[in-house]
Amino acid sequence: MKKEYFECTCDSDEHRLVFQIDDTEDDWPPEVWAGAFLHTYKGFFKRIWVAIKYVFGYKCKYGHFDCFTLKPEDAPRFKQMLEQYTARHNRWVKKLKDKASKSEQ
Repeated sequence: MKKEYFECTCDSDEHRLVFQIDDTEDDWPPEVWAGAFLHTYKGFFKRIWVAIKYVFGYKCKYGHFDCFTLKPEDAPRFKQMLEQYTARHNRWVKKLKDKASKSEQ
């Protein structure tokens, strides 16, 4: 599995996406895995406070998310990765259809 790293236009280490295409299993379709950095709170008491709020079901009205802006020079590489995934998925579907047609005969 090859990993593809994409950094945000702001060049922050925290704004990085990592994609992997997993096609190791013949019985399962290929999958795209995406990894993102999650916010970590500094300070012991701040983390305890966030944990207590989580336990009691508190949800921020804005949600827990951040943003990522793809660099224009990374767009062709991102497109190539998606095309590679689509091609692998189409091969898997064809293999599945061929197996189904052989079992019908």
